[in-house]
Amino acid sequence: MPVRYRSLLVLVGLHTLSQRGASAAVLEAQSPLPPATAERCSPASGDAAAAVARAWRAAGLDRAAGRIIHTTSTDVTQQNFQSDRPYPPFFSMITQGERWFDLTSRTERAQSRMSGLGGGGAPTMTILANEQASFFVRDTLVRAVPALFATSAASRAMSAWAVLADWRAAPDVKVVSRCVYREYPRLVVERAGVYGPERLYLDVKTGLPVKLDREESHYLWGQVRSEFVYQTWIAAGDLIRPGAVFHLIAGDVDTERVDGDFSLVAPDSAPSMRMPASPAMKAELAMFLQPLPVDTERVGRDMMVLRNRGYRHGLMMLRDTVFLLDATQGDARGRLDSAWIARLYPKHKAVVVVVTDLAWPHIAGVRYWVSRGATVVSHASSRPMLDRVVARRWTREPDALEFARRTRPVQMKFIGVSDSLSLAGGALRLYPIDGIASEGALMAWSPSDRSLWASDYIQTVKEPALYTTEVARAAARVGIEPLTFAAEHLGPTDWPTIIRLSSP
Repeated sequence: MPVRYRSLLVLVGLHTLSQRGASAAVLEAQSPLPPATAERCSPASGDAAAAVARAWRAAGLDRAAGRIIHTTSTDVTQQNFQSDRPYPPFFSMITQGERWFDLTSRTERAQSRMSGLGGGGAPTMTILANEQASFFVRDTLVRAVPALFATSAASRAMSAWAVLADWRAAPDVKVVSRCVYREYPRLVVERAGVYGPERLYLDVKTGLPVKLDREESHYLWGQVRSEFVYQTWIAAGDLIRPGAVFHLIAGDVDTERVDGDFSLVAPDSAPSMRMPASPAMKAELAMFLQPLPVDTERVGRDMMVLRNRGYRHGLMMLRDTVFLLDATQGDARGRLDSAWIARLYPKHKAVVVVVTDLAWPHIAGVRYWVSRGATVVSHASSRPMLDRVVARRWTREPDALEFARRTRPVQMKFIGVSDSLSLAGGALRLYPIDGIASEGALMAWSPSDRSLWASDYIQTVKEPALYTTEVARAAARVGIEPLTFAAEHLGPTDWPTIIRLSSP
C-alpha cells in the first residue's frame, strides 16, 4: 500500500498535531499512570547569560572545543496526519541517521533515510543546516531549499547541543520565570527564535536543559504548542547528553529521537561542514501545501479539474449549485478556487464541498468553505474530525473562518454518506470505497460524463497498488463503468488503464 506522502515526506516532512477523542480520554482516566504534572510558574529575573553558560559547562561542551560531535540516531515519528483513522493508534515512520555538529560554526550535517509503511524505497538524504538556513547536499552540489527549513528547525531543536550553542550565541536571552516542571524547579529563559518567542527550561540543580517550548503555526490547527523534552541524561565520553528527546505537539508525542553511537572527531575527520552564505530563511509550508496558481483541466462535459502543483480538485456545476470535490491546502487555495468558480459559473447560487477522506492536507481548505456558508458532504464517520477542525480557534494568524466569526455565528452544514448519496437529482453520486485500505473514503461518479473522481485513492498508473484495486472493485460493486477518471494527484486518465492494473 503506498503511503500518501511517501516521496514528499522524504523531502520536507510535516509537523503535525495529534487530536485525542473521547475514547482516549476514557482510557487515560483508567490508566494506572499519573497524568502529566501541570506547570506552576512565577515571574523571575536574573543573569540569563550566566545561566546558559552554566548549562554549556554542565553538558561538558567547554571540553569539546575544536572538535566535531558525531552521533547516529533513530527518529520515530507518528503519522497522525495520514493514518487510516483520525484517532490513535497511528502508524509511525522511522528515520535512521548520522549527524555531525560543529560547535564553533553551529552547523549540523545530517544524513538520513526513512523507512516504514510503504517507505522502504526512500532515498538517503543529506542536509546541511544552521539556525538560519538549510541546504540539500548531493555529491558536490549544495543547494538552498527553503522548504526544508521547517524540518531542519524541528530536528535542530531535538539536539540539546545545538540548542545550547544557539542560545549561547543569542544576544537577547533573558530570564522570565521560575517554573515547577516535571515535579522539579526550572529556571526559564526566553529569546526570539524561528517562530517567535521561545523558552528554554534549565534545571535549577544541575543547569542542564530540560525543555524547549514555543508556539508554531500549523496549516490545519492554526497554531500548536511545540515542546522538545530532553530526558534520561547519560554520560558520553567528555559530554553528558539526553538519552532520549521527545517532540510533543499539543501534549502528545510526535517524534522520539534516540542517539546511538557517539564520538568527538577532529574537523578533518568529518565530512564537509561548510555552508554557503545565505539570507535567513523562514519556516514555510511544504511545497505540496503551498497555494500556487490554479489552472483547469477538462474531464468530461460536466466535470473538470482545478489543479496546481500540489493538488487537483474536482469541479461540477449542476443545476444552480457548484460541487467542489475536495478542499486541500487551506485558506489561500480556497480563495483561488473561489475566484475560478466565480469566473466559470457566475450564476451559481450555492457551493457543496465533498470531502472524500480525512488526511490533514486534504481537509485544510474546509474551514474556508464553511466560512462562506458551503455545505460539507463526507462519509458519516468523518463528522467528529471535521467538527474539531471547524471548532478550532486560530489565534496566531486568523483565517477566513475566524474573521467570519467576528460578525456572525458560523456552523458547519454537514451531510453524511453511509451507503450512497445522490446529489442534483442523481447527476452526481457518492459511494464509499470501503476496501481494507480505504475505509471511510468516498468516490464521486458523474453518470453523464461516465467520469469518476477517485479521491486520493488512485495515485499512479505506472504500477499496481492496493488503493487502485480497491477503487476498481468499488466501481464494479456499485455497477458503474467509467470511461475516464481523475484524482487529487492524477489528471484525466482512461479507465481501462486502471482495469489492467487491478488484480482480480
